[in-house]
Amino acid sequence: MLDARSALTSGTSATIGSINLSESPGFTLTQVAGAEKDLKKLLGKLPASVGTVLEHEGRTLMRIGPKQFWVLGDAPAAAAGCYVTPLSSGRTRIALSGKGVRGVLASCAAIDFHLQYFKLGQFVMTGIHHTPVLIHCIGDDEFHIYALRTFALAAWEWLEDVARGI
Repeated sequence: MLDARSALTSGTSATIGSINLSESPGFTLTQVAGAEKDLKKLLGKLPASVGTVLEHEGRTLMRIGPKQFWVLGDAPAAAAGCYVTPLSSGRTRIALSGKGVRGVLASCAAIDFHLQYFKLGQFVMTGIHHTPVLIHCIGDDEFHIYALRTFALAAWEWLEDVARGI
């Protein structure tokens, strides 16, 4: 079987001042959509609103739309009334951390990343340099950025450039 190769051909880690960037491979990401009642049967407890995260039974559930979720962790099996789509091989996860990381993100996307407003567990779907991404806060100064593989290198290089300027 073929192994997945990194989409980040220029490197998979960098430290720029206090900012650390690294590829964070080895994750399972699945999109699940369907009627709310069917989703509850399949996933159990669900996050209440778009942009919120719920840790449940070893999985991280992100409500990305009214009837759509991203699931990090073991992929749910197909179930009646639900559409289950694997996304892992189509995404690159970039870990971004360090003092000043919120300033780097604020320079990349028109979102208020201040700790008071963008808290642990929250996420946002936005864009970095015309590239669609999902930014997930996993710690006070730690984030995971999910980018489409085809745009991952562009997002990475943009993040590096912004970190150099802060």
